[in-house]
Parts: sequence; structure tokens; C-alpha cells
Amino acid sequence: MKSLVFLFLSSLIASSAIVEEFSRQPYVQLATDNSIRVVWRSRNEMTPKVVFGTTVDDLSSEVPAEQIITRKHPSLGEENPIFKDAPVDTRQFEATVTGLKPLTSYYYAIYDGDKRLTPADSSYRFKTNPVPGSDTPVYFWVVGDSGTGGKAQAQVHTAMVEHTAKNGRPIDLYLHVGDMAYGSGTNKEFSDRFFKMYEPTLRNTVCWGSMGNHEGRTSKGATGIGPFYDAFISPTKAEAGGLPSGKEAFYSFDWGKVHFICLDSHDLDRRPTGEMAQWLKADLEKTKAEFLIAFFHHPPYTKGSHDSDREGQLVEMREHIMPILESGGVDLVFTGHSHIYERSMLIDGAYQTPSVAKGVILDDGDGDPAGDGAYRKSEGLKPNNGHVSIVTGHGGTANRRSGTHPVMRKIILDHGSCLITIADDTIKGEMLNSNGVIRDTFAIKKSGEVTHTVVENPWQPEPLRRAQPQAGPKPPRNATVIIDKNETWSYLAGSHPSGDITDWAAPDYDISAWKTGKAGFGYGDNDDTTEINMRGKFTTVYIRKEFQLPKNANLDKLGLHVSYDDAFIAYLNGHEVHRQGVDKKQGKEADGFTNHDAKGFEYFPLKGISKILKPGQKNVLAIEGHNVNINSSDFTLHPRLLLAK
Repeated sequence: MKSLVFLFLSSLIASSAIVEEFSRQPYVQLATDNSIRVVWRSRNEMTPKVVFGTTVDDLSSEVPAEQIITRKHPSLGEENPIFKDAPVDTRQFEATVTGLKPLTSYYYAIYDGDKRLTPADSSYRFKTNPVPGSDTPVYFWVVGDSGTGGKAQAQVHTAMVEHTAKNGRPIDLYLHVGDMAYGSGTNKEFSDRFFKMYEPTLRNTVCWGSMGNHEGRTSKGATGIGPFYDAFISPTKAEAGGLPSGKEAFYSFDWGKVHFICLDSHDLDRRPTGEMAQWLKADLEKTKAEFLIAFFHHPPYTKGSHDSDREGQLVEMREHIMPILESGGVDLVFTGHSHIYERSMLIDGAYQTPSVAKGVILDDGDGDPAGDGAYRKSEGLKPNNGHVSIVTGHGGTANRRSGTHPVMRKIILDHGSCLITIADDTIKGEMLNSNGVIRDTFAIKKSGEVTHTVVENPWQPEPLRRAQPQAGPKPPRNATVIIDKNETWSYLAGSHPSGDITDWAAPDYDISAWKTGKAGFGYGDNDDTTEINMRGKFTTVYIRKEFQLPKNANLDKLGLHVSYDDAFIAYLNGHEVHRQGVDKKQGKEADGFTNHDAKGFEYFPLKGISKILKPGQKNVLAIEGHNVNINSSDFTLHPRLLLAK
């Protein structure tokens, strides 16, 4: 293992040593049994060339400059440009390497004329696919919702590299189920949070990608334009098997006896009459594969950071697309979006909203060969013979669980990824966490003819046990409302106020450049009057409002009645009077946040404020609201101010 890990670390050093030569390091795309694409970016003019061969020391074949596609910024007026958010001097080079032998390892190097740009390193390699239909084992990696550029993402990747090195079996391919470049899938976010993070793997292993909602902010499935579609080269003409789709948004490919299908669950028509569903039906009718794997972003079954019974894209994938996949004999469905690991029992026909376990569980065992035993299916692709659905949205961003989905056998809050082996007649799946520990194992054995009987009273997962918060003070009855729900406030979102850290909360602070909106403020739960597009961009919102108190008001009776998610600090006339869920400091320096779901209005009496307030005159209530995580699924800040009698 030490030597293999050393090679991995050496490749990291090599990549950092040549960063000036490339603005995006070389990586491989769209492998077939006789070809592959090699892609890289530079901000320099060059005469590109790819040389390759079957040994590191004998790169005797080449793809010359005239056969390499060069894509440039649209301002330069050339055809097939890259997306406009890339630096103007960016050049993307796409070389198609052809005439290759099936299931063969090749080594390659990138040249600028006669100058070699990549080191003589065995990690610059690729392996062609086997001939479609051939009986060749496959080992692949599946990751979702990873693109933070942070520590957890790096640990998940390193765990896979070290695990496969220890076992002496590198992965053959890599599926990403979306949200690989938070928060908006821009050119820079792709470079920093996808390519740099996975570079040692991407230079020799094809990643087949499905667009997530974050990439969908800058890329469009209908047109195939945007940073996502610059990053990935996907088959549109059945170059790697399957049926031509005509779009990179959805496609299929074959790897030996396995058929893979990628769908766009984000921004295309998901109805059975839509173009994608019609293509899917035709593709499934055509395939002669023995195993079928589907992957897309939005999960048909989840109770993680998202709820598949409440969100339109998730409901439609379950109600419209899952019947087509199951009628085609699908074995595994991989999704992300929900930041959790969830793995189902063997199920079929779970299309109802809300989801139920009754009538849809074909095997309620744990699927572990060392436990209840592998799930059983008929050989080949038998319609409606059961599948396992996996939410693998735990690749790097913050995990969260909102409930318990009735079809799930394993529910794990832990960063990680999935490693899948398909050999002979068996699929074996493992969930590897970021520390290199296998947290879940299951298998599906496909042989003979298997007829299932629906499990009448299936095993059910334990319901989510929520910590019961201590009840706070109840709001006073018959209180005078000083500031009510849905009143208009001034607010600042997307930046921090100028001046010292709490100047913005003082009565005389200039807010002429601030926006105004009605409370509550936030996103994600359909309970906010003023929607703020902050997910993936920023975590803090500042609001303030002037108010007057009666001249004879008892200032010890004032209290804050607020619905909030996750934390806040409140000020009266520039003085902090209450903080909830913020451990230390204020404003842009605030730190130590605590998760909190907005479950209604909560009351907080404000004590020791009599010398701060001015009855009969102008006063200011100012509140800074904080989200625990930049990629959190929701945020709420909705205050009231009450005066008890």
C-alpha cells in the first residue's frame, strides 16, 4: 500500500509543479472501446499535440494540432466558444484519440510543439472500455454534492484513493450525480472545486456527470450551453453505446455488460410525453445489457436535507421517470441533492405521493451477504423485478436529515461515497466514509428466474428522534404589538455593512443604499415573504426597522417574538440585547453557530434595556441573521416586537 500511496502523492506534487502551464489540468472524457477524449485548458497560445502509447517510455503515436479542437472565449467571434464567464484569454483544447484497442491501458503526454508540458509520469494514462456486451468486471466510484472545495470533499476523495490502492484495484470509471461546483457552477467554481480537487483521478479516469441544480444556475440542459457543458464531453450520437440522444443533458453508454443511463432531473421536461422520457423508453428497448444503472441529481426517495414528498422535481422523477426505469429492469438508481446517505431495500412500484412502504417492498432484508444475504433478481433485465435506490449526496457538503423515508434500509449521516463492483452475476455496493471505513455493504445477485412476492409487513427504519428543546417563555397574552409580522424592513444581503462591526445597528446609520422588503426574509421553506437568493453565496443577512414606544411604556416588558433558522443577534439602538445560536463575535466575524429549524415563532424577553430605549421617540431594532452553512437548504428571519401589559 505504501508504494501506491506514494505514487498518488507524487502525482499531486507533479500536478502542482506544472500549474503554470495549464489553467485546467489535462483530464479524460468520453471513453469508448476504441477512443477517448483528452481535454485541457491554457491561457497561452500553443501548438497542441497529444502523444500516446502502451508504455510510459514509448509514446509513439500522436494526435497533431490540426486534429485538436481549440475552443475560445465568445468575444473572439469563433464558432463553438466556451462559456462567457471564463477569462478572455482561455483556450480549451479537446483531442480525440482514436484507433485504440479495447480494454487496453495507454499513457499520454501533452506537448506545445516540441515542448513537453506534462511530466513523464505513469499517472497520465487511460484505459479503453471493453467491447459492449463482453463479460468484463467493472469497478466504479459514485459521488454527489461534493463541490465545496473544502476539507470534507478532499477527505472523501483521499479515502477512495487509499482504499483502492490498498486493495490493488483502481476504479474503471467515475459517476458524479451533480452539485460538483458550488454555489453556481461557474467556470472558476468548476476549476477550484471540481478539477483541482479531483485532478489526480481525473487525469486518468473518465468522470461521467449529471447536472445538479447548482450547475443549473449557469448551464442549461435545453441548449447544452454553460460551464457544465464545457467541463464534460458526453455522448450525443451513441459514441459509447446506447441510443443517440442528440443532447449532452441526457445520454447512455455501455461498459461491457452494463448499461449506464444519465438523466437531467433539473431543468428538462420530466413528463412521460417529454423528449427525455421518450428517448429513455426507446433506449431501454434497444439495450441488450445484463445490468442497468441510472444516475441523476434529484432523488425520488429521500428525507435528508430535501424531502421527496414535497419538492416538485423529486416528485416528478418518482411519478414519471421511475415507472419507465423499472419497466426497463433497472438495478441501481444513484442520486444526490439531499445531503445524506440513504440506501433502499429491494423495491418496485413506489410511485405514490406521499411515499409508503406498503405494497412496494420485494425484499426487506439488509442486502448484506454477511447479514440477511444478497437481494435476488432474475438474470438479464426483467421488468419490475426490483431495484435499489441510493442517495449519495454526502460527498463534501454539510449533511442533514429531516425525517425517515419508509423504503430505506440504511440511513447514515456521514461524509463519503459509493464503490460498486459488478462481476459475474453479482452487484456489490459499499459506502466508504471519509475516514476510509466501510459503513454499508449490500449485494444484488442476478441468476435464473426470480419471482417476488410483495412483503406484507416490511421491516421499517427507526423514526428520526429529535432532541426536545427546553420550552422557553411563552409570549405574553394581550401584548401590545410594536412591530408585527410581515411589516416592511430595510435589509442588506450579499455584503457586510461599512464601518465598525456594530455601527450599522445605530439609529443614525445611513441605510439609504439598503433595500426594503416585508418580513420574513429567507429561502427554501416557502414561508418567506422576501425571498433572498443566498444559498451557495453568503450566510448573513442584516435587517433593521424604526419603531416608537408609548411614553409611559414599561421597558422591562419588551420582548422579541421571532421565527428563525439558524441563528441571530438582536440590537436596540446599536446595543446588543440578545443572541441565539451564535457563540462569539458579531457581524462578519461571528462564529460558532448552532443549527436551528424554524418551527414557528419563539419568545425571548429583553432584559436590562431601559437605559437604551427612548419612549415617545425614534428607536431602531436591528437583527443580523446567520445560516450555519453556505449551502444550507433554507434560511428564515421573521421578527416581531411585543410589549407586555
